[in-house]
Amino acid sequence: MKSRVSQIVSLTGFSFVGGPAMNDSLAASTFLTHLNRPYRSAVSLDTQSIEAWYESLTGLNPIQAGMQIAIPEIDGATEPFVYGGISATDVEPVGLEDRCQRLARRLRRANRLRRVPRSELKLALVLFCFPPNKGNIGTAADLDVFPSVWDTLKKLKADGYDLELPPSSEELRKRLLGGNSETLGATANIAYRMDADEYRRLCPYVDEIELEWGRAPGRINSFGNELLIQGLTLGKLFIGVQPTFGYEGDPMRLMMARGGAPHHGFMAFYTYLSRVLNVDAVIHVGTHGALEFMPGKQVGLSGACWPDRLVGELPNIYIYSVNNPSEGSIAKRRSYAELISYLTPPVENAGLYRELATLKDLLLAYRQATDERERASLFDTIEECSRTLNFEGSSAFAPLGARRL
Repeated sequence: MKSRVSQIVSLTGFSFVGGPAMNDSLAASTFLTHLNRPYRSAVSLDTQSIEAWYESLTGLNPIQAGMQIAIPEIDGATEPFVYGGISATDVEPVGLEDRCQRLARRLRRANRLRRVPRSELKLALVLFCFPPNKGNIGTAADLDVFPSVWDTLKKLKADGYDLELPPSSEELRKRLLGGNSETLGATANIAYRMDADEYRRLCPYVDEIELEWGRAPGRINSFGNELLIQGLTLGKLFIGVQPTFGYEGDPMRLMMARGGAPHHGFMAFYTYLSRVLNVDAVIHVGTHGALEFMPGKQVGLSGACWPDRLVGELPNIYIYSVNNPSEGSIAKRRSYAELISYLTPPVENAGLYRELATLKDLLLAYRQATDERERASLFDTIEECSRTLNFEGSSAFAPLGARRL
């Protein structure tokens, strides 16, 4: 019998199977795997007041983070949204209206992905560029990005999504990096030009950003009075390039900063995805981008935290390397990401070859030999081998010569 459940939302703050004192993650994963539905675990402030949480730079205290974030994550929980708690001046729990509304809208957007025909859905794939220059667009740890994106597009098209598939990954790369980029002095094709008035109308945080970066549109990802959105539109799919952190000479300065704000170009990019394109989901490609490291609480975000503001109500799917669980957890906790893991490439030591391998064996034998005549013979052979490899005269063998004398 097919389940009518579209998502599971836990408000208990405990593990899915168990309680505050125990956790049966195997039973939980078995059930959830069979059900095959998203599992969310929202957070009630049980061991700290609403005021303490809101004023805290870290967000949730260690007890809350362990019990209501880490343990549910073992079961597969995502979206650790703070939805309510107890005020310092009261004894009854209350809901936080802005958080409850944001959570409800996010759940509704996630339901749309399951309910609406695939041909009607709009998706955005976000590529990264770090360090910021044209040659680094589409880079990620342990991932060949453009062929991987092209394979993903091919699969999406076969599954019924309405998109244009370039003939090859190389053609996709050329179109994204080329296009009108040189005309506007950008590192990639410009898909949209958002003037400052439109930006102000669509983004409610402009005044706060201007305190940090000056009057919009600023000097980053801008041209005249416009903010430039880098990317490529392929039918109902958009491939965008996430803007840089913004500080020239120190591109990581804003990373995990306690204060500050993303620059206008960064905010405009995500405003474009949510308010202009109105995409149904965003897919961040590869490890890793900058959104989840923007200023705000470490865990248990509020509406004043920049990752929460940037991702907004968009379902966030993150293609992430399996060998980086620590920063993957940051992406889950601070940008509400659903991680899709990819394996690292199989790598082994290349080792030595031919005469180099022979030379290594000779050196090892020389070190282990105790008979002087054997050592002298080995030394002569080592010298001959080193001449073959053009090592003659190298200071690397000086200690051997000294020992021979």
